[in-house]
Amino acid sequence: MSEAQIPESLPSLLIPMNGRPWLIPNIVVAEVIPLRQPDRPGHGPEWLLGWINWREQDLPLISYEKLNESGQVAIGPDARIAVINTVSGVSRFYAVVVQGIPRLLRVDKGDPVEEPGDTGPAEAMYVQVGGDLAVIPDLDAVEGAVAGLSR
Repeated sequence: MSEAQIPESLPSLLIPMNGRPWLIPNIVVAEVIPLRQPDRPGHGPEWLLGWINWREQDLPLISYEKLNESGQVAIGPDARIAVINTVSGVSRFYAVVVQGIPRLLRVDKGDPVEEPGDTGPAEAMYVQVGGDLAVIPDLDAVEGAVAGLSR
């Protein structure tokens, strides 16, 4: 991509997670919905919490912390479900437990600043943006894990 094609700022979301919040482009999130009990399939990896029905589609509900090997399943008092758009085309959406309502943030061309640290298997990098510490998740890794699931 040439320098002329890079936008000056990108509408993004800072999504509360258990640990560092996610920093992702707002186009990635299809919808944030109230927390609900998933149907439990009784099989699958421990990061698969079950399946939810959203807009007449069955979506896997995952624990990012378990998938990333960075903590236990966390369901805080403000927990919600974020429905995430995929780009791979294998499935169109999946759902992730988040710990609150995302905050809109415009990320300027000079932001974010990369923070040193060892990333987990589903993390692209740690960053500082607008005074906030955040993680940019490796959405390709998450999609790859979710793509192998079947109800």
